[in-house]
Amino acid sequence: MKLSIVIISFQSEHLLKKLLKNFPKKHQIIIVENSQLKSMKSKIEKKFKNTKVIIPKENLGYAKAFNLALKNCKNDIVLTLTPDVIINKNLIHSIEKLLNSFKNFTLIAPEYRNQNIYKNFSSFNRDSPSRLKKVKNFIIENVKEIDWCFCIINKKKFKSTKILDENYFMYFETIDLCNELMNKNHKMYVIKNLNFEHIGTGSTKKKYVNEILINRNWHFSWSKFYFFKKNFNFPYALKKVIPNIYQSLLGIIASIFRLNFFHLKLHAASLSGIFNSIFLKKSLFRPKLK
Repeated sequence: MKLSIVIISFQSEHLLKKLLKNFPKKHQIIIVENSQLKSMKSKIEKKFKNTKVIIPKENLGYAKAFNLALKNCKNDIVLTLTPDVIINKNLIHSIEKLLNSFKNFTLIAPEYRNQNIYKNFSSFNRDSPSRLKKVKNFIIENVKEIDWCFCIINKKKFKSTKILDENYFMYFETIDLCNELMNKNHKMYVIKNLNFEHIGTGSTKKKYVNEILINRNWHFSWSKFYFFKKNFNFPYALKKVIPNIYQSLLGIIASIFRLNFFHLKLHAASLSGIFNSIFLKKSLFRPKLK
């Protein structure tokens, strides 16, 4: 069993070396570095011979960067993960073992270790016997949505390598795909007795954290409206974001009174993202890194 590993990075070199050492040399690894950090390419490729680092001319966002990586994948089974996950060699070995026996899936993933902190999937009816099955020594559950901080994709189930909607820059693009797959009766599973950990918001160097948070607020708001407009209709999408508009306006007022200018920027970014999406403008906001 050979995998293609896809990692979308943004100033994540401090995490990548720890992550990459868990993969046997037989696997292909593709990293798309969205920050145009050219020095990372030679450092990573020199140390990990099975790794290719792609440096785009601009920040592509997640969807477009993933589609680019998928186009370069030579294996049918693709494991995509974010740089801020914690895994080990035993997990990868167990996944290989399962995939040697089980191939009838479109997406499959292990569970996040502590579901009370972070849930990386959405169930039809949690732990319903009809949704559970045993494969070898593994228990898998049929689910309706999987987060892509750690996800395995069966490339054979797709007609094109452009599987994510490139109108999204970040947020909701994988939910959008899962929604489409569910409507087409594709099979998505989580592996109940395999676990990983996710640091969360830890992919980028600390000095860029504030700018990244502003960027995330903007794009979460933009993508939320776009997702509901695309999958339902404009009035429904508007209804879904009205609470966010109120929250952002209240947050702006409170931040002004408290003289908290960073929180003011966060709430203003959320509001700007919503209105740009409502007025059908593209997701053009980008982090400004010095």
